[in-house]
Formats: sequence, structure tokens, C-alpha cells
Amino acid sequence: MGLQAKPTYFYLTAIPDRLTALVAAECIALTGTAPNAHGVAISERCVDVRRGAYLKSCSEVFFETTSLTELYANIRSASLYADDFRVSVVKKPRSLKVNSMELARDIGSIIDGNANLTQPKVTFLTVVTDEKIWFGRLLSESDNIWLAHDQRPHVTSSSLPSRLARVLVNLVAHPGDTLLDPCCGTGTIILSAAHSGIRAVGYDINPRMVGATTKNLRHFGLTAEVALDDARQVRGQFDAIATDLPYGINLTKDNFQDAEILANLRTRARKAAFIDLRDLSQPLNDHGYQIETILDVPKLSIVRRIFIASTTE
Repeated sequence: MGLQAKPTYFYLTAIPDRLTALVAAECIALTGTAPNAHGVAISERCVDVRRGAYLKSCSEVFFETTSLTELYANIRSASLYADDFRVSVVKKPRSLKVNSMELARDIGSIIDGNANLTQPKVTFLTVVTDEKIWFGRLLSESDNIWLAHDQRPHVTSSSLPSRLARVLVNLVAHPGDTLLDPCCGTGTIILSAAHSGIRAVGYDINPRMVGATTKNLRHFGLTAEVALDDARQVRGQFDAIATDLPYGINLTKDNFQDAEILANLRTRARKAAFIDLRDLSQPLNDHGYQIETILDVPKLSIVRRIFIASTTE
């Protein structure tokens, strides 16, 4: 039995507690499909997941089987060859009674070529569940850049976690798009967008925040357009908006000001992701947005909400 005639791809996602809906939303936005209970998604879409937040890896599917015997037979029949290869095994769940090292060794012994466990040029990934086994070639992995971005030199107590900012960007924008953050603060969203090959434009009404974003971008060698401006008066057209509405989770919100911001932004992009502690459903509806998804993001005693919305203008 040879390789699959029509390429398909399997994706692995993280499975963090209480964030199932958020992880699924990112996976759907990038791959077009939702992960199953094991955090595995199968798609005909090939996506570079280096920009993934909870999307961990993309592999081309060579075989999908229900037994190891069938898997071994398929690999032999395909006459796989690679130099400097490694076989990695992922068990879903981890408690599955399969010896990962033995399985990797058995599969490796069937593949022609030389193994290289420390610096492989090719990684063959095997995902084992109770129901199915997927085997294929690893194409890309998340670069986990949010870990570095969380160590940026300029930050405030109300800044978004960098991993959450990356999800926000992935939900509404793709490489090559232009994304606006009209309340950029210290630039968490701007950093994530710029790193992902998105043209990022950031504004803030506070000169200190504009300076902090500029310095954070410089620290990571990234480029974006950042300037002093009021989100109520920003002009221009963009592919998407992603923003954490002002002014910090511990300060009183100015509902009238937020209404003016939402009214202005409605004509700036057809797709937007807003994150806030409050329920923005009514304000968004009042200003002509169509809410597509609301995602809860709980952490300790607070729950942020992401509102994915679109407009017809």
C-alpha cells in the first residue's frame, strides 16, 4: 500500500484546562477543522504552524491505520527512505499502554536510510490513540515565541499575556494581512502580528505606551507602524482589528469613550477581535457588528472574553 494519493495533514494542539473552546477556535481559524478530544485535527489544508499559539505541529499524513501491524505493513510497502531521520511517537492520552521508545525503534528499523536522533533533517511523527494511528512527516512546529515576548523590556500590569495576544491575532488575520491595534499599550498584539508576517499598525493615546511599543519592537528586531493617535479618530482601512480595549483591568471603564471607539472602528475593518472583562455583546450589536463567536478566557479569579465580530461595510 503506497502513500495517500490526496495529501492530508494532521495537527496536534495543546489541551489546556478550561481553554478548550479557545484552542478549537484557533485550530479552526488556521486549519479549517476542529481538534478531537485528543487534540488531533485532520485537514486538507497545509498550514505553517510556526505562528501557532495552541496549535503545536503540522505533519503530512502518510498512513492512517487502526493497528501497528497494519502500520508496519504500510511503511514496508511504501519503501520509505530518508537520511538523518528521527521517529517521534506521541501518545494520546499519555497513559496509553504503548512503549514509545520501542515503537519508535521498530518503525525506524523499517525505514531505509540513516537515523539521526540529535539533529534530524526529517522527523517522522507517529500519533497513537485508542482508536487510530497516524503516521507522517513533520512539516512545522510552533516557535513558542510568546515565551520570549513575555520577557519584553517594557510591560504593564494590565498587558495581555503574549500567548493570548498570539491567539487573538490568529483568529482574525493571516500573513500578508494588515492588522490594526488602535489601543496598543506596550505592543503585545503588535509584536505577535509583526513576528507572524502581518503588517501591524499600532496606535495609542498615551505617548509612554507608544514609546514602550516602539522599544519592544526594536528589542526583538521587528518592524511595525506605531504612532500617537486616539482610537476614536483613527482613519484608514485594514484587513483586521485586534485590540484590548483601554485602560487596564483595574481601572474604571469609560463606557461613552468605548462606544465612540467601537463606532469608529466599525468602518475600519470587516473583521475584528475585541478582548475585555465586560460583556460587549450589546455595545457591539448597537454599533452594527455581527458577533460570530464569544470565547471565555479564565485565569485565576478573572475571566476575559474574546469577541470575534464582523461588519458588512
